[in-house]
Amino acid sequence: MDQDRLLSIALRVGLIVLFLWMTHTILVPIALGALFALLLTPFLRRLEPRLGRIRDHAPVILTSSVIVLVVLPVVYFGIEAVRSINQFLTRDWSALFARVQSFLTEGVYVRGRTIHIGGSELQSAIQDVGQRLATAAANAASGVAAAVPSIMLSLFMFALALYYFLRDGKSLSAWLFRQSPFPDEQTRELFASVRETVNGAILGILATAVVQGGLTFIALTIFRIPNAFLLSNLAMLLSVIPLVGTTPVTAGSAVYLFVNGRVGSGVGMVIALVIIGLSDNVVRPWVQSSQSRMHPLVVLLGIFGGLELFGAAGVFLGPVVAAMAVWSVDTYAKFHPPLRTTMSVPPPQSRDSREP
Repeated sequence: MDQDRLLSIALRVGLIVLFLWMTHTILVPIALGALFALLLTPFLRRLEPRLGRIRDHAPVILTSSVIVLVVLPVVYFGIEAVRSINQFLTRDWSALFARVQSFLTEGVYVRGRTIHIGGSELQSAIQDVGQRLATAAANAASGVAAAVPSIMLSLFMFALALYYFLRDGKSLSAWLFRQSPFPDEQTRELFASVRETVNGAILGILATAVVQGGLTFIALTIFRIPNAFLLSNLAMLLSVIPLVGTTPVTAGSAVYLFVNGRVGSGVGMVIALVIIGLSDNVVRPWVQSSQSRMHPLVVLLGIFGGLELFGAAGVFLGPVVAAMAVWSVDTYAKFHPPLRTTMSVPPPQSRDSREP
């Protein structure tokens, strides 16, 4: 009897593992569709009564709106950012390298004397950097071209998952609640934690975009970059795209300053580039932790770990995994308190009762 039960469990686990292994390449966009459906469920409930007879088509309408208003613009700006970076790296930088080499070999005039900070070895290092950048640009261009079919499949699966999760979300939640091996109270806390984490991830992205766009505008204005307002808005839109961010705008502005001989402003723009880039690691965890019960450091670990494991989708999936881990520890400590041995401690004696 026990052998039959173990065999049954092994077969069931094997089938589940086989299914997950078979579909692991498309599970990320499906998981993203589920998270966005969880976020958009309140909007769906508000939309359905206003549609009247066609309320059954609310999931289709909401899914189409998300694709048109959110997904397609993000994909477009992502492709444009990658294309701009490739064009930026494949330009003829011989004039800039010549200026840099001249600047390093001729030295810097400080207080009546010239300080030499470069030599032939540094010149060869600069040339090697240029060749590496050109090679990286070529590899990136070929990689993006090869990834187009995968990107299209991921977008299709995301849209399909979003529609079905919006349409069947209630029944799916009820099924998951019934199948949960945890007590009802713990399961409710898990669902609430995931919902809070998704809301925090969206708010964190929006807050980071506003902060980075504002910092970019301040930096471009200080260093007198043309079209500062337009470029800062572009940086705000690009900051939504993981692994791209504001770098195309800030790095391009720094190169523009160096090419035009404004070395001091270029150095200042490089410092601003670093500050703007690091602001993402401060604003996003702080905002997301304010919407959930996680510490900002745990949120930051979830974001970086998610990016490492899931790619760009890790911005959403990583904090959700971190929230589930925190939930597992909290609920276990709450419902299974540790057994502590109490030692009988004699009451303190008054000073008068002590023997001299």
